[in-house]
Formats: sequence, structure tokens, C-alpha cells
Amino acid sequence: MVVFTSHVAYRFLRPIYVYRKQQFKVSRIIRENYNTVSVYIKGKDLKSFDIKAGQFMILRFLTKGVWWQAHPFSLSHLPENNELRITPKELGDFTAQIKNISPGTKILIEGPYGTFTNMFGAYNKVLLIAGGIGITPIRTLMEEMLEKGKEVVLLYANKSKEDIVFKDELEAVTEKYSAKISYVLSEDANFPAEKGYIDEEKIKQLVPDFMSRDVYLCGPPPMMDKLIQTFKSFGLKDSQLHFEKFSLG
Repeated sequence: MVVFTSHVAYRFLRPIYVYRKQQFKVSRIIRENYNTVSVYIKGKDLKSFDIKAGQFMILRFLTKGVWWQAHPFSLSHLPENNELRITPKELGDFTAQIKNISPGTKILIEGPYGTFTNMFGAYNKVLLIAGGIGITPIRTLMEEMLEKGKEVVLLYANKSKEDIVFKDELEAVTEKYSAKISYVLSEDANFPAEKGYIDEEKIKQLVPDFMSRDVYLCGPPPMMDKLIQTFKSFGLKDSQLHFEKFSLG
């Protein structure tokens, strides 16, 4: 009974407490590509909302048709100007409705959660690998790591140029900090990028010093399983390998 009561208090009462303190609301919704939008969330005193790059939150939008659903979304931009940002891909009925949510809609937020952060990285050089919308936590990690002086290489896998999210942002960040980004596209022969998939050959070709880096992975589960197995076969230490199997956003 005590455990159940604690669970209810944390899952339902704490988000209400956080809302009363932070007053989270939808600020604006911006389309990123044909099937992905960014939701900017305004709040009060975000300095007191302790969320780290790479972490995720569970959000409940208090509006007709979706208020009873709560879903996890990764932070896709470091808090700025009293705004947070998430970037959902339209993967199902719920995420397809997000683009229609009105500015001013109140949001209950549970979390933040997750250990997919810079806190556990021990090396000054980092390899980030993202697949599809798995770029959301990688986007925040990349900027934070570069700001802290780390040497970062990003490999970003998609089917086509149209699937790339945050292209302008990523290229602005890499230019500012002299970082490196390689797009890997499996179904687009026209865009100037690496062709195929991120595999053993691509990793050795594009990041030959990967064994001396922390490696952060985020993407669809099949991609993650294959890459985790690949890096372990290379002999990469468990302490160098950081991953989060992406599900929603």
C-alpha cells in the first residue's frame, strides 16, 4: 500500500506540483520536415527545472482528445529564453495530433529522466551516432559537449535528405565549433552524403580513431542492437558505450 501510494504521488501529484511552479504551456509549434514538428514549451524560472542534455520527460497535453495520454519525449534544445523544446515525429495517432495543439495549452511534465548524459563521459573525444528522430537527444548532447571543449564527430543516418531533422542547426553548430558531421543516407542517391548504412565499414572509414572516444548512440531499436553488437565486437569498453533505444521523441 505504501509503495502504491508513493507511486501515485510521484506519477500524478508531482507533475501538478511542477506545473504550479513552472506553469508549462505550449509556446509555438514549428514544422521541421514533412513528418516532424518541434514544440516549444514556455515556463517560469526554467533555471530551477533541472534537466540535462540527453534526458527525456513524460508530457501530458491538457487539451481535448489527448489529455488522458502521457508520452516520453527527449529534450531537443537546451533551455533558452524560458523555453524548452521537444521534437516529435508523427509515428502514430497521438504524435500526428500534436501539430494541431494550440499555443497556450497547459502541459503536465513528469521527470526529467535518463542517464544518457555527458555526465558519464570520460574521454575528451566523442562519437555521436543518431538514426532518424533519434537525433533529438543527440542534438542537445552535441551542443553541450562542444561548449565544454570536447572534440565531437556526428554520424547521422536517414533514408533521404527529406528525413534529416535540424540540418541547419547541426551545420551551424559544427561550423561554430569546427566539429564534423557525416550524413549517411540509405535511399537517396542525389544528396551529397555517404550512401548505405552506419556499419563496421562506415565507422572505420569515417571515424578511424573511434576506439579512443566515448560513443553515444540513439536510434531505432534494430539499428541500436546492431551497432551495440558491432562496438562490443571491436572491443570497445562498456564504460565508453552510452546508448538510449529510441521509441517516441
